[in-house]
Amino acid sequence: MNMANALSIVVENITFQSDGHDLHGRIYRPASEGQYPAIVICHGYPGDIKNMDLAEESAFHGIVALIFYYQGAWGSKGVYRIINLEPSTKDAVKYLKSLTYIDPKRVGLVSHSLGSIPVVKLLSRDKTIKTSALLAPLTDVSFWTFGDWLDINVPHFIESAKGKLEGISSNQIREDLNKIALSDNPINLVTQIKTPTLLVVGSEDDVVPAELCRLFYDKLQNTKKWQLIDGADHTFSEHRLPMIRIVLDWFKLTI
Repeated sequence: MNMANALSIVVENITFQSDGHDLHGRIYRPASEGQYPAIVICHGYPGDIKNMDLAEESAFHGIVALIFYYQGAWGSKGVYRIINLEPSTKDAVKYLKSLTYIDPKRVGLVSHSLGSIPVVKLLSRDKTIKTSALLAPLTDVSFWTFGDWLDINVPHFIESAKGKLEGISSNQIREDLNKIALSDNPINLVTQIKTPTLLVVGSEDDVVPAELCRLFYDKLQNTKKWQLIDGADHTFSEHRLPMIRIVLDWFKLTI
């Protein structure tokens, strides 16, 4: 596929099934006919940052992008549980690969923040994923479960989820994060990843410190790239353009 800018794109709302629930999302794709590489973009918690600018720019560069919402998130049916994000991500990949305009052998994953939990788990299991980009990833869940972190931050989790996530509760957040820290912590799954992986982090990220991301990166045993954006915060709020450019340059090489 020629990675030169497409002349125009199509944006359409979609729905697919996951565990008997309708999950909603949006696809950004080139308007011209053909088979294209594609990415699934997995949002963090609660999902305010959806990376629609990245999805749009990807489509202009010949890469289809799917943004979807987990069970119970942003109008998708079901109940939101952090421990259930990976099955929804797996079904999003399956749905994307089923579309006639997608090259099923060239599908990648993108995550932001807590979205790294399902992405890393899927990458550790599914060797058919072509490439991946982790943006400000939560790489060690034990960082969030150590000491009094949960006591201090769970009220913020609950407040930020209002009107966005269905079925969320303080006990559920505590239970899910503690379970993931013990069984599916990304830092413990990293050596199982064979997919080319890009990490993009901000030097001023006060949610996921760059040092934790670097520990994860150093343990990666596959093709990889580290990109620290000086001055960037957790959402790359004032550094969106350089972040997008870094991700697209990575995909040009790996997808």
